[in-house]
Amino acid sequence: MGKLFVFDLDGTLLRDDKTISESTTNVLIDLVKKNNSIMFATARAPRDIYEYIPYALRNSPIICYNGACIVKEGKIIYKRELLRECILEVIKLAKQYNYNEICLEINDKLYSNFNPVDFFGNVSTQITNLTDLNFQTAYKIIVCSKKIINYNFKEELPTQCKGIITDKGTLCQIMNKEASKWNSIEFLRKELSINNMDIIAFGDDYNDIDMIKNAGIGIAMGNAETAVKDVADFIIDTNMNDGVAKYIVNTFL
Repeated sequence: MGKLFVFDLDGTLLRDDKTISESTTNVLIDLVKKNNSIMFATARAPRDIYEYIPYALRNSPIICYNGACIVKEGKIIYKRELLRECILEVIKLAKQYNYNEICLEINDKLYSNFNPVDFFGNVSTQITNLTDLNFQTAYKIIVCSKKIINYNFKEELPTQCKGIITDKGTLCQIMNKEASKWNSIEFLRKELSINNMDIIAFGDDYNDIDMIKNAGIGIAMGNAETAVKDVADFIIDTNMNDGVAKYIVNTFL
């Protein structure tokens, strides 16, 4: 049995123009040919991930919403959602901190109470009063702020959930307390009968810290946040310079 390679997308495999270079794609394909397994782990939603992943690798499992669900061949095989009651508590708390721009990920659709173009670009969203929505569960709450989000807000979240502050402090991504990239990796690792020490994880942002700390080899990109580099076993070249491909070729191929 080969090793399991786990790749974050934005800031890791994806260059700043949101593409994966041809050389990196070829290296990943070579890994699979040599009996290794690969998977992707992202904060992104299932609806838009396949446009970023090379066609030859689209059968690989994809961890979405920072671990709130896993998609394989277009089907959800694992999920950890937030209940409506918890979500309404979070919205109330956010307003106390004057964070009034909020999005919800429900059934692979984005709902927001404002136009989020400044945070996500021209994404498809339904703008509505979130508290009036008829829903029972959601995968993720995204609290948006043009100022750095107060760490105390994250610490005061209901016990059923947890938050990760990302994107230079402008987003607080809130999921079920059991949802994390690492917990999803653990689920898949057991399915594949792979030992923790045979997991190699690559990332750049705060939502990658748990998998980089727990993997057999945790790797931070050269462009990663300092906190990510601090827990990594190795720091490699940047996403713009094919850091992932260079490291794999020099170490595993």
